[in-house]
Amino acid sequence: MKKRIFFLVLLVLLLLLTGCSGPKHTAEELKPVLDDLLPRAAEINEIYFGDGLPTNRDENAVRAFYETFDTDIAAISYTPVDPACGYETVDDIRRATLEVFTETYAETLFDRAFTGISDVFDEGTETEHRTTALYAMYLEQDGFLTKRVDVGRDSIPLGRTYDTSTLTVLRENSTGVEVRLSSFVNGEPSVDVEIWLVETEDGWRIDSPTY
Repeated sequence: MKKRIFFLVLLVLLLLLTGCSGPKHTAEELKPVLDDLLPRAAEINEIYFGDGLPTNRDENAVRAFYETFDTDIAAISYTPVDPACGYETVDDIRRATLEVFTETYAETLFDRAFTGISDVFDEGTETEHRTTALYAMYLEQDGFLTKRVDVGRDSIPLGRTYDTSTLTVLRENSTGVEVRLSSFVNGEPSVDVEIWLVETEDGWRIDSPTY
């Protein structure tokens, strides 16, 4: 009987200790992580949610691009990206994105940017058809990385910055760490933002929006 009581008490203590254990990672550990990732996330956000990558101002390059098409120039809805921006292929954009965000979050960006968004109507019937709501933002055409000319029309307000000195760790589980920190929009105080961080084999990655 005494042994049984002892083991019950030990089990309760173990449960209490487990319940009281805090996150493994501290704010001091994660602050430099976000100091590195957040500025790069802002650049990535501009690619997907802002005006997009700058287009090429080299008239010869633009002319060469348009001459690859046997069609009316006015019908072309994409224009070449300026290679000086550091991105020359879709893979360049993908690579930069995956250096900041998790694969799971990045997939939603890739769909929007490289595939477009479309809906299927009357699925499974004779009148089934697909309607494109949003065309791909970036395509590679004849050796050129191109941007849809009206990307800016779908842009959202950006410019959010963060004060990483206010970072606090909210919780941690097997999938990652959730932190909260103060943010500013156009230099003015804004809402506190919760961000998920995931530690991967290649380092920390953000798993939530930062715009």
